Amino acid sequence: MLGKWNEIDKMESFQISYLLYLEGKSIDIISKIRNLPYKEIEKHIIEAKIKYQKKKKQDKLIKIISMSKSKRVEYLKTLTNEDKKDLVEQIYKRYIKFKNIEDRMILIWLIGELKDEKLVPFLLMELKSKNVNYRRLSVSALGKMAKSEHKDILEEFFFDDNPQVRQYAIKSTRNIGDMNTIKLLEKISNDKREKEYVRRASKDVINYLVEK
Repeated sequence: MLGKWNEIDKMESFQISYLLYLEGKSIDIISKIRNLPYKEIEKHIIEAKIKYQKKKKQDKLIKIISMSKSKRVEYLKTLTNEDKKDLVEQIYKRYIKFKNIEDRMILIWLIGELKDEKLVPFLLMELKSKNVNYRRLSVSALGKMAKSEHKDILEEFFFDDNPQVRQYAIKSTRNIGDMNTIKLLEKISNDKREKEYVRRASKDVINYLVEK
């Protein structure tokens, strides 16, 4: 059982890292607090997640979150439709409970990979977040779903305060954009005040939509 801070003298190193993680601190921050390499803290978190999950064999969600991205991608390919439905239900029931930034980012990415409309409200919620990565990943997830009803939402984020969010929103309209999208992107691509990579993304999507 994971101890408390007043029992720190009895804890192993990975347990201390995990307590900080449960407080919502990122791996990068924990690494700085503990003056330990990022990779070592990452191993601590994975070890703790495996050790403290209540249902080791049944908890697919924890298992996926604990994987590296490459392993996560490969693992998703092995899931049956039933497995995916179960995973959607797990995310739906538990999403809000995941407070850690890295965990939440993985969940947003997962929603995009699963493409289930039931989970869209979580993306819409994260689009209101001050966290740039939450917004960036959420527009990307909506783009992967490629639903025309999300087009107007994505177009709103062409004008987000953060250029990376703008870039991801633009790329996400590639398969659902229309003439209005093209008009907006033409203005962006001609705006010399805009970041070059955002303008380039605009031109790429315009070309794709025109040729489609």
